[in-house]
Amino acid sequence: MAVGTTSAALPPHRRSRGAHAVALMLSLLEGAPAVAGSPGRAAAGRDDLAPRLFPRPRSVQKRPESVRLPAAVTVVRGASTDAGALALVEEVLHDAGVRAIGRSDDHAPVRDRFVVHVGGHRENGATADALSALGIQGAETMAAEGYVLAVGAGRDGRRHIVLSGADPTGTYYAARTLRRLVHGPKLRGTVIRDWPSLARRGVVDVSRSSPWSHQRRLADLEWLGGHKVNAYYYAPADAPCRGPEGRSLFPPGELARIAELVGHACAHHVEFGYVLSPGRPGQYALGELTAKVAALRNIGVRSFVVAFEDLGGGRRDGAAGTEPRALAHAQARLANALHAECPGHPGVAPLQIAPTACAGPGQNDYLRRLAQELDPGIAVQWSAGSPASRGQRATARRAFGRRLLVRDPGPEGGTPGRLSLGPYAGHGPGLAEEVLGLVTVPPPRASRIALSGFADYAWNDGDYDPERSWSAALDELTGGDEAATDALRAFADVHRTGGTAGRQGGELAALVSEFRRDGHAAPLRKALRAVHEAPAVLRGRLRDPAFLADTGPWLDAAEACGEAALAALESTTAHSTHRRAGAGEPHPSPVPLVDRARSSTEPDSPGAVPAECGPVLAEFVLAALERTAHRPAPGRTSTEARRPRPGRTGETRPLTDGGV
Repeated sequence: MAVGTTSAALPPHRRSRGAHAVALMLSLLEGAPAVAGSPGRAAAGRDDLAPRLFPRPRSVQKRPESVRLPAAVTVVRGASTDAGALALVEEVLHDAGVRAIGRSDDHAPVRDRFVVHVGGHRENGATADALSALGIQGAETMAAEGYVLAVGAGRDGRRHIVLSGADPTGTYYAARTLRRLVHGPKLRGTVIRDWPSLARRGVVDVSRSSPWSHQRRLADLEWLGGHKVNAYYYAPADAPCRGPEGRSLFPPGELARIAELVGHACAHHVEFGYVLSPGRPGQYALGELTAKVAALRNIGVRSFVVAFEDLGGGRRDGAAGTEPRALAHAQARLANALHAECPGHPGVAPLQIAPTACAGPGQNDYLRRLAQELDPGIAVQWSAGSPASRGQRATARRAFGRRLLVRDPGPEGGTPGRLSLGPYAGHGPGLAEEVLGLVTVPPPRASRIALSGFADYAWNDGDYDPERSWSAALDELTGGDEAATDALRAFADVHRTGGTAGRQGGELAALVSEFRRDGHAAPLRKALRAVHEAPAVLRGRLRDPAFLADTGPWLDAAEACGEAALAALESTTAHSTHRRAGAGEPHPSPVPLVDRARSSTEPDSPGAVPAECGPVLAEFVLAALERTAHRPAPGRTSTEARRPRPGRTGETRPLTDGGV
């Protein structure tokens, strides 16, 4: 039975005001994970490098000299220099104060004393000489998408900026790093050598509760390219003709929208992949899928994923109604037939599949049969349903007989009423040695904080620090505005969730634990006041309308919940003081504030789903109400109040008689 069920069943005249508030807080907390015990204060020291150069580069070396951009510079490019990189470099130069930019071919002599070279050894024949003048090795031996970015004074008497990629994508990434490096005309001599850990770094657009608009998708594709994420899988819930019931081809206008997305993705070096849903088992129609793939190829789509896991209705038991080995045989037959079409179309990537997530004893039979019959050239996006261990990944690789693309299970921010703003946990160093790539499912709202961490980890998993990366993402979102960053940190800290979002709790949870242990209220009071005031600060200073629109109900809830937690803190300290003195309990009640917090509901959700305050605030107010009322929550005995709630992990602590 749910903890709050008994209270909800009581007639209104039998509920105390405290019990009413407890029931409300429990409903706000429904399904929220428990707060981890004493996680320690987050190491939020700001790294001077991380906020500016992000994702974090492999190697950054400072040179002794500094150079200043003049009013006029020459940009040298080759015939095959990446157009997007060239445009971005010129934009950076203009923003830094350069007023006249001349262009020169790589074979033409250049007389200017400040020269910018764009393009690696395959794009620009003059880059090698510029790097030699600086005494720097180029990107010739680097892996795909690697680059060298150098700024300095050369032995030839010229000042140089050199962007040399191992390929055009590497040159584009060098330009993206230059965008973050240059903040004015004066530049410190610098050499950056950088390359990705994971070859495939992808994001799946499967927004369910609030489908992304077309314009937002265009903006997000540019953002992904800027953060060196190189794959985007188009599988939104609002895609017409997708799903088991509708296999007709595209309605008017849909192909044109997809073509625009494909072109925008290509311009920012993001591979656009289309996710095909073949329908229910026993209803696979190869002819219809082949026709759909052909139509998409004609507008430039070169990557396809068959999502067998998507069976409709939210059901993930692929064996239901179908014998597991027969299901695997049917899926392998369909995938092999689609994959056989790829070699005949230049540029089309090998097919990818997302297998059905079978439950029960048929899972092993299903996986064995699928692995046996699946063409070895087909890539597999595999998810364990939760963050997978190294052993689980190795087992899956052996089962499929190939390296896999690991797919994150998705954030808890997809749960109705919940917001996910915590750090991306990652999978530890060395993932690239085991897998082909990493694919993540972003939160449906305010996803860029989590995606920033994903991009940072996937690019450089060996030097990934979740808290450092999270701080850099917050700084980036606020544009470095210190007051807005502090407010965003306070707001985001209470919306840490599990799954791929790192540990529970964070800074506020550590202060709550400190208060319970030592009774020092001042630090906690300051933090709760920051949570209460954060929404107003963000609405006044944050220049990101999409983030504010996404988080609107949660900002309203945070304002009320923060004030309720402050009232709960005062009532707790007053209760302890008056109990020791034998006096009454004249303290403010958080009940009206709890009611106000519950009035903030998630938009676009079925029913009026309250926007959750976050587990730390909700647990704190709940515990305060229980303590000051001298009783546990309705339906819970004093003994039960000390037990962890079913399905939760974390600190086992008393909710009555033993502290807040």
